[in-house]
Amino acid sequence: MPEIIVGPYPVGWDTIAFYVPNTLDWAAGRLGWTALLGTAPLLYMISVPAYLLTRVNPVWIFKIMGPVLYGSMILALYRFLRLGIRWTDRMSLGCGLMTALYFVTLRISWDLYRNMLGLTFILLALSLLQNRTGPRKAMISTILLLLAVASDQLTGVLALVIVGTRLLWGVRNMDLKETAHLIRIGILPATFFGAIVYAGQSLGQQLVAAQPSPPGIEGVTSTLGFLVYAFLPILPLALLGIRKTRNSAMMVWMGFCTLGVLVGLMPLYGVNVSSYRWALLLDLPVCICATLGLFRLFEIANSEKGQTARILARALPGVPLLFLLGAGLYIALPAQDAMPYYAAFPGFVPTSMIQDSVPLSDMSSLREVLGWVATQIGTGDVLITHQAIYGWARAYLPPDDQIINYGYSSPLEGVAMARLGGYSGAIMIWWVNGSGWHGQPTVPEGFALKEQKGELAAYFFVGTNY
Repeated sequence: MPEIIVGPYPVGWDTIAFYVPNTLDWAAGRLGWTALLGTAPLLYMISVPAYLLTRVNPVWIFKIMGPVLYGSMILALYRFLRLGIRWTDRMSLGCGLMTALYFVTLRISWDLYRNMLGLTFILLALSLLQNRTGPRKAMISTILLLLAVASDQLTGVLALVIVGTRLLWGVRNMDLKETAHLIRIGILPATFFGAIVYAGQSLGQQLVAAQPSPPGIEGVTSTLGFLVYAFLPILPLALLGIRKTRNSAMMVWMGFCTLGVLVGLMPLYGVNVSSYRWALLLDLPVCICATLGLFRLFEIANSEKGQTARILARALPGVPLLFLLGAGLYIALPAQDAMPYYAAFPGFVPTSMIQDSVPLSDMSSLREVLGWVATQIGTGDVLITHQAIYGWARAYLPPDDQIINYGYSSPLEGVAMARLGGYSGAIMIWWVNGSGWHGQPTVPEGFALKEQKGELAAYFFVGTNY
């Protein structure tokens, strides 16, 4: 086992809970092509070959991949602003920096690697689609849209909606050349998206599901509250800038994602996706509008006279410092001491960028407990793990060790799964009573503490109902 699991740089929730174990499973041939296709495969088409070629721990693959994807997304945004909607270098660079520092963008970078990958390709495709292109650029556009679809189902839907809306506009205006051009560009990505959805359906992953009744007041507060919360710090700038937004793709992007948020409040069939995920996808266009609003204020400060212009001239240079301060607090403060604003929706946004499925302060304890389990687990025993522990166990225990993932349910569900699997003993890693995370502060009856390292411990199940 490595001396340090992740050092001072965590890798996020989805990366350790899903990306790492999925990479190990596909590299070992435990999952078929249908499962790979049904998850939107591009991320794993990168991570699995990288793991097979280097045999480094996949945690390090994703530690490197995260900053690369984040930088690529911001660079693609800059390219879209310069080439797609013809902004100046100064405005494009300012928007890129502001977007990169905004806490919602940082939250996306925390663990939504597939979203970053898909958004990168959408922005690159939009840079070409703004104007009717020749055959070579049309082919590149098709490839970029295919990659956006292959990255993530949400970005796939978003890409196809933007292209489809423009197609419908061409049909409405009876622009046959534009219509034929967009059909040629979009037919392969749409077909590939259908294959991904079909593969997911065959695995029980329903992209469209029924919502039999409207959500209660808590659901409404959560949905609309998070939408306001996510963009409240830049909302005045965005409202000022949206009036100057003339780009149709951005307007479709914002409209569709807002609709995705609101559909969760209606008793209809809809896309089976948490509404906050659509709110997160609003980040880039809202930051673009906020940049327009900020530069509009700079124009007022520089071109007009009077008390208002003087106040703006003095106040506006402090705006970049506020973004730097907000990003610094989000990146540097530990989860236990996070800024209160960032702790308002912990289920949707991590309270700190150095929060993980296991707090940074408990990483050394987790390493020690995993090491102890590796030496104590018997041939008839199995390690049962919550989703928060599962990826760490898969990454840092020998591949032949038995591990059962009981997801987000009770450890007793893991015990039942172990019994059905024919194991004679069950071991669990969790926090000591009173310190547990993820809504499980204590360990159920029937578990006996066998080894404690800091706030984490290994438990054996000794209950009579095994």
